[in-house]
Formats: sequence, structure tokens, C-alpha cells
Amino acid sequence: MFVLKEAWSTISHHKGRTTLTALVVVIVSVASLTGLSILKAENTATTTNYDSQDVTAVFGVDRAKVLKENKNKTVDWSKYALGWEDYITYAQAAVVQFTAEYNESSDVATTGDIKPVSGNSGKASDDKKTEGRGGLSVVGFSSAASAKNADNGSFTVVSGKSPSYSETSASNTVLISQALAKKNGLKVGDTITVADVKKASTTHKLKISGIYVNSNDTSSNSADAANPDNAIYTSYYSFMSMGLDTQTSPGTTGHTLNMLFGFSTPKDFNTFKKNVRKAGLSSDYTITSPSLERYNATVAPLTDLATWTRYALIALAAVGAIIILACGFLTLRHRKQEIGMLMAVGVGKGRISWRLIVEMFIVVIPSILVGLGAGFGINRLVARWIPAYSIVEAKPDGDIWKILLLTALGLCALCIVSSIARVVAFRKQNLLMPRKGEQS
Repeated sequence: MFVLKEAWSTISHHKGRTTLTALVVVIVSVASLTGLSILKAENTATTTNYDSQDVTAVFGVDRAKVLKENKNKTVDWSKYALGWEDYITYAQAAVVQFTAEYNESSDVATTGDIKPVSGNSGKASDDKKTEGRGGLSVVGFSSAASAKNADNGSFTVVSGKSPSYSETSASNTVLISQALAKKNGLKVGDTITVADVKKASTTHKLKISGIYVNSNDTSSNSADAANPDNAIYTSYYSFMSMGLDTQTSPGTTGHTLNMLFGFSTPKDFNTFKKNVRKAGLSSDYTITSPSLERYNATVAPLTDLATWTRYALIALAAVGAIIILACGFLTLRHRKQEIGMLMAVGVGKGRISWRLIVEMFIVVIPSILVGLGAGFGINRLVARWIPAYSIVEAKPDGDIWKILLLTALGLCALCIVSSIARVVAFRKQNLLMPRKGEQS
């Protein structure tokens, strides 16, 4: 108890250095808890979470590369369209397990009871026709997963419901865009009629099961199937029942086929890409994963923040350690006479060292506890504003608390060593040496 009272008395006489030491310990503790939480979240997002991502892969044409290779030439893009035979070849070369989803689209002609949406850009080119295109396009999806990767982007059903994409009998139920519905005064439950682009006498009656809006801006000045608002969505079975899968082939104007390969991990996706290239897929084609790109785009700000945080923590820890050591050194330096006098009256070095250790502990340990408590509270407040919160939450876990505990123990050990070293290094004869400014 006596040692504790003496230690507290000494600390009270050095308020400036004591306050600075405590403040530094609190700041470093707060920053360390939040910073380590950010680093752990970034590591989880780029390793464990990344490796467990379901990946959707799609094929595409590298248009920039093709245009560069065919400079000053007209490119026949129909030659680059992939058909069923191509996809089957690449699927057989996959080696890894995958799921396959697909969608296929074909133009249809309008009839008297429905008109296409005109261009909405407000320019003089509105209502223009695209050469070789029909008035509308019908897209058949093999599944709901395929519908999420429509050529026109994602969409939301705002009235009614989607067709059953997995149906095995033709219901001819469809989704139409809100713009197309307003243009023709249509609602859920109405029936529309479309015709084959090659044979107008062949018509197909379609029942509207729902109305959708595109999630992205699909503004177009086309008044035909090239306008995204003129796309009609249905199941692939209904698409086939209308003969649209054989009316024209992929690559011809107004007819496309897209296959989406699903993988359980990014590793399988990368293996698939290598095997497909070996199977003969030209470098004129790209194999990308929109789902993985979206994930990486979400995580990218967290990665940038983690890089900055890593350097900031190192700098803060270094500066904090220097300040704490400097404060401790200055305190002990100005107390060498006190240490010498205690030794002169018979107080052992162990007892003196223990007193100095207690003094440091009175400042350091409560500061650590306050800093960690404040850091935990601040972390809970700012966690939702840390990037990629929807994927991984930056919060302290068992590993972080272990690191902080070991760091705190290391700081305490440093305090103990510095205190003991100062006392052990002191020599009694130093008491007889003249002070600065005195003559010997």
C-alpha cells in the first residue's frame, strides 16, 4: 500500500508527462482495435469469402481487339456469334463441375394490336428503324438465374409476376416492359399477338403475366427490337414452342444465344477458362464473371482502406512507442538523485524497481483499458460506414483480442524492463559527481 501511495504521489508531480503518456496509449489502443478490425475484414473478404463465391461465367467478343485487328475494314459480327455446338464443345472441355443456364432471343414482327415503343432520346433520329430488325424481340430464359443476366441488364417486376421459367409445357405467358404497356394501354392479364418476321401469317398469342422495368438506364432512339423497352421475356420452353429457336440461327440479325456457366468457386472458374482456351477458344473472345466483378468492385474500397490503415497503424505504433519511451526516459533521468538517495539509505534495487514499475502500470494499464473500451464503442458506431459492410463486417473477433492482449503484455514488459534497467545501471558513486555548473 505504501508503494502504491508513493507511486501515485510521484505521478501527481509529473502531470504533463503522465497525461501525454496516457493520451498516447489511449489513442494507439483505439486506433489499433478499429484498424485491426478493418485489416481482418479485408483479409476475410479477399480470401475466405472470395474463395466461397458462386461464380457466373459468360462468353463475349473482345470488340476492341477485333476492331483493332480489322482497322479500316467492316466487321461482320455474325461470324463471332457462338452457337449450341460451340458451347457444347467448351462445356465438354470444362473438367470441373458447373451448372449451365442460357437465354436466347429472336425478333418478332408486330401486329395490329401492339406497336413498338418509339425512341425516347428526344432527337430527330427518334422512331428510326434498325436494318434487318423486327418490331419486337422475344427472350426465352431457361431459369430465374438466367433472367438475372439478361442482355439488357437486370429488371424488376412491378406488376403481376414472372413466368415460370422452368416450365416444361408452353404457357406463352410473358413479361412486357412498363413503357410497352403504357404505349399500348396494356395491363396484366391482357393478350397480345406477335408474328414471325419471315412469315407474317404465322402468329403467336401471348398472355401478359407481369410488367417489368429495367434497373439501368435503357434510353434508346430506336423504334424496333433494338430498343430494350421492346423486349418481351418468357420461358425458354415457350420460346421454343413458337419456333423462335430455329427460325434463324445465332449470329443473324436479331438472334442471339447466351450461355451462362455457374461454378461453386473462383478456382473452378479459372480452371474452366484455361481448359476452354486449350479447347480452341480464340483470344477474340472474353470469358468474364459479372458476379465476381461485382464482388471485387464492392471489396475494392475496403482493400484501399486496408492498405492505408496498415501503414497508418505502423506509423502510429512507432510514434507512440517513441513518445512513451521518451517520457519514461525523461522521468527517470530527472530522478537519478532520488534513486541514489534511496540506495544510500539502504533501499534495495528490487524495491526501487518495483516502485518505478508500479508508477508506469498506474498510467499504462488503465489507459489501455479505456482505449480498448472506447475503441470497441467507436468500432460499433462506424462499422456500417466501413466499405463492403454488406459482405463482411469489420468488428473485433477472438484473434484481434489476442493480438491486442499480447501487445498490451509487450508494452507492460517494456515498462518493466526499462524500469529495472535504469535502476540496475545506476552507480552509487554517481552521487559524488558534481552537477552541471558546479566545480569539482
